[in-house]
Amino acid sequence: MRRTLALLFAVFILLGCAFGQQDGLRLEALKKYILESDYPEVFGKDHYKTRIEGVLDTDIDNDGSREIVVLFYPHYRQSAPILIYKISSDLKVKRVPEGLAPGPLEKVSGDYLDSHNLGMAVDFEVSGGTATPETVLEAASTNGMNGFVIYDSFFHMDHRSGTPAIIDMRGVKLPSKDHDCSSFEFSRVKQIAAGHIREDSSKNYLAAWVGDEIYVYLIRGISNRGMLDKKLWVVNAPKGFNGFEIGKGLTYKTETATDVLTLK
Repeated sequence: MRRTLALLFAVFILLGCAFGQQDGLRLEALKKYILESDYPEVFGKDHYKTRIEGVLDTDIDNDGSREIVVLFYPHYRQSAPILIYKISSDLKVKRVPEGLAPGPLEKVSGDYLDSHNLGMAVDFEVSGGTATPETVLEAASTNGMNGFVIYDSFFHMDHRSGTPAIIDMRGVKLPSKDHDCSSFEFSRVKQIAAGHIREDSSKNYLAAWVGDEIYVYLIRGISNRGMLDKKLWVVNAPKGFNGFEIGKGLTYKTETATDVLTLK
């Protein structure tokens, strides 16, 4: 645990220096919130070492106030790599329940833990046409379940601690006919960036680089339950794409040019 705290402190110190004094205060508030109130991926009493690979401080839901978007390297196959945190003007922090796991479902690599192996998770189907993700989440949360993944044909839920963690994977193709998550894991996200696309300079878009594709989200709002009102595009990474330029929105460089991300 001591090493975990040291790593997180080092990451936030470096980010604070990069973002500037005011943004540094926001990052300091986020660090305090993570370490003291809502540490990621807590099952029972175990606080697993958390690795932060990217941080954005931007108005990602286009409501006029900035959020902090964090790219994590999760420990568990059922954890979202991208989380969003709301931070008020008086530096009160609140994690948005729905996280993002862009990319296709991949075969199990052995790189992650499985909450099922702890005896703290279940996959299940809901019969009947009246059940919605919202009603299932409401019922499950009353039984102490805080982790939820919604697929087209089944639900995963687990008994993790902290703020409810929701991932909406509806529309993502399952790699098998089995209605459980034993055979797959989420994709690894290489980088996140946020800013305007070439076609639209009025809104911020969140881009996640996964494999040879870029998953682009327009987040139009967040419900009272913490679900994202979002639209997704998947575009091929430009030829020679080497990632987005740090601090320059959705501007990227290839071996021959500099350009801004487009959905075309």
